[in-house]
Amino acid sequence: MKKVTFLIILVVIVIPCFAQTAADKSVSVLSFKVGDVPVTIPAPTKEFSEVGYDNREIMEVAVPPANRLVCAFVLKSDLPRLTRHDEELKLTRYAFVEVPRRGEYMDWKTSDFKKLIETMKGSLGNTISSSVEESEEELNHRLKSLDLNTKVRIGQPVQLGCFFYKENAFGFGMIVEYMMGNKAVKVVVGTMVLRVKERLLYAYLYAEYKDINTIKWVRKTMEQWSDTILKANR
Repeated sequence: MKKVTFLIILVVIVIPCFAQTAADKSVSVLSFKVGDVPVTIPAPTKEFSEVGYDNREIMEVAVPPANRLVCAFVLKSDLPRLTRHDEELKLTRYAFVEVPRRGEYMDWKTSDFKKLIETMKGSLGNTISSSVEESEEELNHRLKSLDLNTKVRIGQPVQLGCFFYKENAFGFGMIVEYMMGNKAVKVVVGTMVLRVKERLLYAYLYAEYKDINTIKWVRKTMEQWSDTILKANR
């Protein structure tokens, strides 16, 4: 229970991370099953590594019930403390890749993906605004189920618009403020929808907001990551 409590707070409020050895300079590339299809998911950058099964199983707590966590990436320098569940760890960057549970075995053709993205683009603002209250309610329900005597408030997101739109990838961003007690954290959330081997994936890159450079980093990294994932699965 202590591990779950630790991670759900960090995932939503402080942004979690993980690491391999400092000597490993390569980008982590691993294969995962999405439905019955093996999919290769490289790390967002060489600063990140995949958390591994044990940490991933715990971090699933922070994923919406409608999705399944495929893999999670965190900063290499934070892995040892994350793995031993150091309560003093303040994580600032991490990434999730998820698949919709109901669509995990569905084939997505190019035309299907295009229709989905056009629909998302047209309703993006309304969808984000209307989901804040629902997300806050779900989060606090989970905190209560873990016997945590605290509540989290989610501020209205500041939309950053479309980051990129390609044949098999669509990315957009926002800034979200999370408040717990007298503590507040602003987070830049980069979101992308990917069509990989006819499977639909959602990928999220989170970074604690410092200044305009945080937004630039998320935007640039998200697009590069989408290109890397799609190239690895050709």
